[in-house]
Amino acid sequence: MAGGSSGIDGPFKKMDFGTKHWGAFTRRHPSAYQVINAAPAFAKNHWVRTAFASCNFSFILRGRGEFHRLGRVWAVEAPCVITQWPGESLEYGPLGAPEETWDEFYLTYTGETKARFEAARLIDGERPVWPLRDAPTVRGLVEELRRLSHAAEPEAVVDRVDRLCERLILESWLGPVRREAPVGDAATVQAIAAALRAGLADPSLDPEAVAAAHGWSVSTFRRRWDEVMPESPGRTLQGLRMQAACRLLVETTLPIHEVAARVGFADEYYFSRRFRIEQGMPPREYRRAYVLRRG
Repeated sequence: MAGGSSGIDGPFKKMDFGTKHWGAFTRRHPSAYQVINAAPAFAKNHWVRTAFASCNFSFILRGRGEFHRLGRVWAVEAPCVITQWPGESLEYGPLGAPEETWDEFYLTYTGETKARFEAARLIDGERPVWPLRDAPTVRGLVEELRRLSHAAEPEAVVDRVDRLCERLILESWLGPVRREAPVGDAATVQAIAAALRAGLADPSLDPEAVAAAHGWSVSTFRRRWDEVMPESPGRTLQGLRMQAACRLLVETTLPIHEVAARVGFADEYYFSRRFRIEQGMPPREYRRAYVLRRG
């Protein structure tokens, strides 16, 4: 198979899409993310070299290549997602084109939606390429979009299309990793993540030290972690601590200093400051807002 064997097995090449341009239709129940185009591009054998005015998501279903942006190069290995943002000069395409090809399914949005995607953390300015996290779910959503594309009255289904496309993007970040990374490495990353969850009370907990205990160097750890997890080790640890703190505040009556200690903060005041930055309110206010009142 051209472009290598990596990717999503299945009958994507047989999918014929009817309506591809959805921007022309009036929405009855407008979404914040109104898709303009949704279509497959099979056996793509050329490089794109341009600056887009739109905000785009390309789901690379088969093949491999490179993505060049702002002087940096990312490897593209299906299944994965690459993004194109308004006003940036980009170069990307299959390695060995035109002999080598890739298959993709792309979504196009107006440039104005970029800020909304960023606010929802559905795109990351430092990560324009990321692995597709749940291929079977993506397969089902693309098939549903194909079915809707043949609706006799596209305007009657365009609201469903908007929300299916939004979910398609969301599912690319969620779910278990289903890619051709070595099983042992993925399992090790999950074991390190589990150790972080179990060790939250330790203020000195260090993801790199946990990785070293599994026999990984810092560079190997960072590379493998990035292939599997959506956020950096430090950011993941911080998020786990804040999640645990939120649960303790709502589900227990522990004093704030004890909540802080249980999630790895020796200093209650530093914990409160960090909590306010992350959650938008102090711990006591969070507890008042979300605690379950019982009669």
